[in-house]
Amino acid sequence: MQVSILIVEHFPVVRAGIRNWLSAFPDFEIVGETPSAEEGLRMVSALHPDLVLLDLVALRRFGYERLSSFRSEKPLLPVIILNGRSDNMQALEMMGASASGYFPSDGNAEQLVTAIRTVCNGERYVADGSTGKSPEQDNQRPTRHQSLSARELQVFHSMCRGERPTETADRLSLSLSTVNRYRKLVFKKMDIDSMPDLIRYAVNQGIEVFPE
Repeated sequence: MQVSILIVEHFPVVRAGIRNWLSAFPDFEIVGETPSAEEGLRMVSALHPDLVLLDLVALRRFGYERLSSFRSEKPLLPVIILNGRSDNMQALEMMGASASGYFPSDGNAEQLVTAIRTVCNGERYVADGSTGKSPEQDNQRPTRHQSLSARELQVFHSMCRGERPTETADRLSLSLSTVNRYRKLVFKKMDIDSMPDLIRYAVNQGIEVFPE
């Protein structure tokens, strides 16, 4: 079965490497590539790929919570997150936000091919090769941010990125007072008292932190 693939990768060298890897397989067709998640979303509508390889850096600039936008026209479109970290916890969180799989930057071509074939068969893929399992099924220890609701988790990630409350309010189409209420709930639920402690927690968990 021919699989058409869209590559959304921030770094040109990595993007070229992925293209070269996959071009060696006759059943893979690279239909487009871009460094921008926003442009990638437009290309999904125009090119109708069977699968999207989406870089975490590009997604972070676009907004983690907008990952589901890639499936607005094709709900079952497989999306594999290309992540520079080897932390599976963040990858599993991204799966909860509509990703189909996670592939680390230190993975090899054979593993990437396995990841693509796995998600195209309707399963989930995580870097260690496990498939179709949730954090609960893997019996992982719960972490503090796992107690957050979906909206609270969005605000939590915006805080980790150093986003101002007004910016979060504009991006999520919420009032400033609502965002501030969610920020307080994040601190309360996670039993954290200050932004430095929140950032320290995020770093320890391997969660991307991008301060202003």
